Amino acid sequence: MTLALAPFPESPHPATAAFDVPNSQIRSAARTVGHCLREARPLVQVMFVLRFVTGALLTASAAHHRPNAPHLLLGAIAWWAATVSVYVFNGVSDLREDRANASRRPLASGRLTESAARRAVAVTALAGLLFGCAAGWEVAESTAVFLALGYAYSAPSIAAKCRSWSASAVTCAAAGATYFAGVSASGSGLTAEAAVFAVVLSLGVGLIAAVAKDLGSTRGDSLAGRRTLAVVRGERSARRFCATAGVGLTLAITAGAVWVHQLPLEAAAAVFAVGALCVAARCLPVGEARDRPRAPYRAWMVTQYAVHLAALAALAWA
Repeated sequence: MTLALAPFPESPHPATAAFDVPNSQIRSAARTVGHCLREARPLVQVMFVLRFVTGALLTASAAHHRPNAPHLLLGAIAWWAATVSVYVFNGVSDLREDRANASRRPLASGRLTESAARRAVAVTALAGLLFGCAAGWEVAESTAVFLALGYAYSAPSIAAKCRSWSASAVTCAAAGATYFAGVSASGSGLTAEAAVFAVVLSLGVGLIAAVAKDLGSTRGDSLAGRRTLAVVRGERSARRFCATAGVGLTLAITAGAVWVHQLPLEAAAAVFAVGALCVAARCLPVGEARDRPRAPYRAWMVTQYAVHLAALAALAWA
């Protein structure tokens, strides 16, 4: 009797087998990095780097000083890494609220694990400090302050995010530290033009963004025990506060532009005024805005981008 022997399955080539595991690990690591960057909100990352660069170039231009390009580049990289660290940490601390609010971010949706996010927080914080040291000690010190403020905003034991006044103070200080780091990287002293710009835009972050971002999230915030303005006083009061803050800051930056009388600040003030009106329009009337709770925050983000780009365009024109 003849036995028909089934052929043995072909074993993978040794060289191919050796590369299969590393390739899969590389793909997995790339996916994790992509999820971390999405968790850290790409538009926010770009905004912080834009603040850093604008602070540096406004100062250097007003002081008629050419900034040190390598220091500026290293500082911008440091600030980007620190921003990713702070916002991924914020995502970890917001996990309960984000799930209650049905967020589609990588952590809340389960695409990014909490352990991987915590490792990313440590790695990017260290990278930010190292690049900050390479850009200069003042940039490194500002990076350390920014990281401390970011963790104070989200850390469970202190959690400045749980109250509107503390959230506003911390976010305002973090934005101010960003502009100051850019000034330090430029190699020039702080000028009146950069000071007015930095103060008004930092106050905008604290008084508008920190309040507007909570609109539409009151359910999750209440479950987490937060005492934000939208939770305590209601969304109507929070919207009115944002609209009023926008008008007040428009007056402030306009007065600063008249005092300094420099084209970049004048261009920024004009764009800021238009943006503040858009923010106010998105805040009021409340009845029509309920279906778009994030509209005021998005309007402020667009305004920030437009103001910074207008200032940089005016610098290039001048």
